[in-house]
Amino acid sequence: MQNNIYVDTNIVIDMCDNERKLHESSFAYVAYHLEETNNELFINTDTLSNLFYILSNRLTLNTEQVLEKMQFVHEIFTLVSIDPLDVEMALELCIDSKSKHKDYEDAMQYVCAKKVDADLIVTNDNGFVSLDIEIKNTK
Repeated sequence: MQNNIYVDTNIVIDMCDNERKLHESSFAYVAYHLEETNNELFINTDTLSNLFYILSNRLTLNTEQVLEKMQFVHEIFTLVSIDPLDVEMALELCIDSKSKHKDYEDAMQYVCAKKVDADLIVTNDNGFVSLDIEIKNTK
């Protein structure tokens, strides 16, 4: 049986930025799950945009190096497209006064994880909210 693992943007950034505190643990966690033949790892398309922006603006990498890292990420993860309905769902989660989702980016990650029937969400965000999908971190 295949396990669908949804990976939060912060894990991908940790993997690609050698200076980040959780670089090694995040990279090792993803590598371990890639080696397991019954796992498929997912990220959403916004993760690549965020990765480009963060690596281009916070590191001393040139554009070619950033694009190489993005290509690597694109090769190892299955991309989940974000459509207008996903945006509406994430906004509704944030607006709903009964919801614990207050961070739009996290709400979108959760919506995308639901979209692929994820068994697990991997994040290093201590405030990440999931109502029904197990959360793990690499710490």
